[in-house]
Amino acid sequence: MSMVNPKQQVSSRGIRLLGVFVAVYLLIGSYMYFYLELPDLAYVAYGILSWLGGMLLFYYLHVSYMASFDP
Repeated sequence: MSMVNPKQQVSSRGIRLLGVFVAVYLLIGSYMYFYLELPDLAYVAYGILSWLGGMLLFYYLHVSYMASFDP
């Protein structure tokens, strides 16, 4: 069994995927803010759904990464 660094919870590939997720989130959010006339509730819903999506993505990446250390 190999030693796992507790601070590293996802693979380097996972870090890149999370970075892409954040970039896409910012691009979509910027487009919504600057080019669409949406009610405030739409921005709140987008923020909540994006947060949930990010948490699910992180959870999946974390579980996949940690499973790679099982003997």
